[in-house]
Amino acid sequence: MRSLIVGLVAAAALAGLPAAASAQSTAQLPTCSGKLVMREAVYTREMLKAAYIHVFYDSRTSTACAYLNSTNATWGTRKHMTIMLKQCARPGQGYGSCDGQLQSTARRGWYTGRTDTARLNISRGCIMATGRIYWGKHYGLFSTKSNMCVSGAGSATRG
Repeated sequence: MRSLIVGLVAAAALAGLPAAASAQSTAQLPTCSGKLVMREAVYTREMLKAAYIHVFYDSRTSTACAYLNSTNATWGTRKHMTIMLKQCARPGQGYGSCDGQLQSTARRGWYTGRTDTARLNISRGCIMATGRIYWGKHYGLFSTKSNMCVSGAGSATRG
């Protein structure tokens, strides 16, 4: 594995790409504990499935965690990616609706695979995530519904 990463970094250097944007080892990939509660595709304007939003909730620690993961079609391509995680006071009426936003966090940057993880401590309210991706002429944006709700420590339900 180490020789593969070194080879990718060397190839990226020859191509003029920064090493951080060219290779991600397994140790660098984001991890989230808890249960996967949302997985939604992010499509570009050209309807290319470019990434997936992954949202997890750990009821033991009351932590929501999310990241944006490239698809096979875009893995290895350097692109600007953003994952935003929000805590909403109550379920929204549709995709992208966060009624009574209580807090939010985001991770953004240039990635070839997965983004860093966005984490929020959420003991009440509902969770919503937004993923954005662009490179060259390609652009995609998608928000989940805010229907995964937490009513108190250690519980999570769909609204």
